[in-house]
Amino acid sequence: MKRAWAAPVGLLVACASLLTESSHARDAGRVQRVVVGRGAALAACEGLDESNGSRARTDFPENPEFAFRIRLAGGIGQAPASDAQGNLVVVHAEPRLSKLDAKGRTLWSERLTSEASCAPVLTSSGSILIVTRDGEVLLFSAAGKLEAKRALPFSDPRRRSLAIPTTAGGALIASGSDLLQLDERGVALRQLHANGNLTTIAEANATLVAVAENGSVSIAHATGDMELIGSFAGSVSEGAAVADGRVLAVVDGHKWSALDLSSGQVTTLANEGGVTLTGPPALLDAPSAALVAEGGFVSVRGKDGHETSRVSLSAASQSFDPALRGLRAALVVSDRHGAISAVRSGNDVLLLAADGNVRRLEDSACLDPFRPTPTPSGLVFACRSGQLFGISGKAR
Repeated sequence: MKRAWAAPVGLLVACASLLTESSHARDAGRVQRVVVGRGAALAACEGLDESNGSRARTDFPENPEFAFRIRLAGGIGQAPASDAQGNLVVVHAEPRLSKLDAKGRTLWSERLTSEASCAPVLTSSGSILIVTRDGEVLLFSAAGKLEAKRALPFSDPRRRSLAIPTTAGGALIASGSDLLQLDERGVALRQLHANGNLTTIAEANATLVAVAENGSVSIAHATGDMELIGSFAGSVSEGAAVADGRVLAVVDGHKWSALDLSSGQVTTLANEGGVTLTGPPALLDAPSAALVAEGGFVSVRGKDGHETSRVSLSAASQSFDPALRGLRAALVVSDRHGAISAVRSGNDVLLLAADGNVRRLEDSACLDPFRPTPTPSGLVFACRSGQLFGISGKAR
């Protein structure tokens, strides 16, 4: 007589065995993808989110007012991150990590094993990820507790790295031509290699996108190696952005170009010749974007690539300081409605409204500023010296 219950019991035992195994181990030969979704952070990484588009989810204030001014001991080493509540996550020039509230008051501060090599990352699973110059990845809880510490297999861990969150709850980390994918616990899922030193990593529709300084663009799906899909045929040294199935980048310092991720075809949106353009771009309604021209002008580009406006960060009343020559070009972020905020060494912060109205924040200039950091009520501006100030106001 057949036992009718034998097959169901066997199936249940098999399922239980699989569940037990998957909860304690992962097959190193396969990428286990669990979609957590996009995180709630307002600035999850240096490029604000996984698209590297420097476009905020929030609206910049129309009538900005200073909300706080402070100076952090130990300076600031990288662009701050900000969560959905406006709390700031800051790595200092000394090996230390701090979390500040929306008014700039320190909530907690923890020592790091060594200096951070990239901006902090707020993962979609709720952790704070730090990459150090000792070649380690550290995961902290939102309350500042160290949850994981793992070595990274990079050939030169002391070089500057790039890191972004993924929708699976983990992160992508690039160093040179190496690209490492981590899960939500900081465990390495796979290590990939690009065709040059990476200047941009992004995630789009569950696909990893890597752009190298030599202009090559590669992708990697949930499984498999990197696949070269095209090239800008020029230098992409300042980073690129991904939107609507395209990679958008400044090429060779004077071309604004788009590469189609499906076909690999490159379209030159603008070729400025004698004008120096720099990125990373701040996307508007892609491919329209805000770039930086000649180091200190915000150049707004329409969808056809043509310049629709250009605004100088230096006010007419400001004299040029020769000591600032050679410092990095301005850095720009945009909001959902097309407003733009830009910073540059020695210049007051610029706010350019979508309607073209220009506002400069007096006494906001500093040396070596980082890109503006969005908060729910406004923006925070940080400088390597430790100077930190926030603005808020009535948003649209």
